[in-house]
Amino acid sequence: MLRSPWFWIAIALITAGIALTAALGALYWLIVAFAAASLMLAVVFLVAAYGVGRADPPQVDRLKKVPHSKRISVIYDCDLTMGHSFRDVGDGLALLYILGEPRLRLRFVTTTYGNGPVGMTTRATSRLLNRLGFDNIAVLQGAAGPDDDPETNRAARHLADTVSASPGEIVLIATGSMTNLKHAAALDPDFFTKLHGLYLMGGLTEPLTWNGHKLAELNLSLDPEAAYQAIHAACPVTIATGQAGLTAVFRSPQFAALQTLDDPVSRLIAHQTRSWFALMRLWFQGGGFAMWDSVATLPLVRPELFEIEQVYITSTRDELGAGQLIVDPSRHG
Repeated sequence: MLRSPWFWIAIALITAGIALTAALGALYWLIVAFAAASLMLAVVFLVAAYGVGRADPPQVDRLKKVPHSKRISVIYDCDLTMGHSFRDVGDGLALLYILGEPRLRLRFVTTTYGNGPVGMTTRATSRLLNRLGFDNIAVLQGAAGPDDDPETNRAARHLADTVSASPGEIVLIATGSMTNLKHAAALDPDFFTKLHGLYLMGGLTEPLTWNGHKLAELNLSLDPEAAYQAIHAACPVTIATGQAGLTAVFRSPQFAALQTLDDPVSRLIAHQTRSWFALMRLWFQGGGFAMWDSVATLPLVRPELFEIEQVYITSTRDELGAGQLIVDPSRHG
């Protein structure tokens, strides 16, 4: 965004307004400058949001039905903010994928903090499920911060009880802070052992730069102790790093194709992702947005799409506090 010429033109207009106001003693010029800058930025944003060109409707294969008994039981732990303007939409798109993937059976959703406060993520998750007609899927609010008491964490209690009742059957996908997982393990020390698998989004194996912008890690670093426990869980653990997230970027051609679809779900997605798409398009100079959380979910049923490497992670809690994943090439997990 700071590299956009429009941003600096707006700054120049406001600066000129301040200078004229100081020189002439008339507030009028400052008001005019602010109005002109605001109007210009609004037009630029609308062009970014709607000026995506045209595209043919995507060719989508019809998904085959999968018998209920053969579906993988999944619990999704997330910090979903889709539906709020200018908020990350990654968790929402991942949830949509889980709901639409016939090989998965979503048991319930637990919410955490990260993209927003846990109250916001809980409301956004419930609202999205209701709009999609999945109001039968429970949403349980989890931790508001890393220092919360596990005993008061309703989501962690439900996680521990559900996994304990079906040992070896449930896959947990976590794409926000890992505090709910830490709390579930505090309530049941065998929690991780009873999982069929654990899929995480987060961590950087090297500094992450996109279109000249250095990106920070925003999941594992939120609760380093919880991240440490999750990474070293006594079950198969798959981690989609920040580097992996940049392999799936939603750009203008994809948004243009989305707008050709006229079904209710496609219209909902287009509406709820537009402001985030425009903001990221401007910020990263045409880059669109990375679908980080969907990348963490996809390997569960489409591992052939990825280069999966078995490694041993030696990151300390302090290193995880910076989102760093340190890999020991001489050892395997």
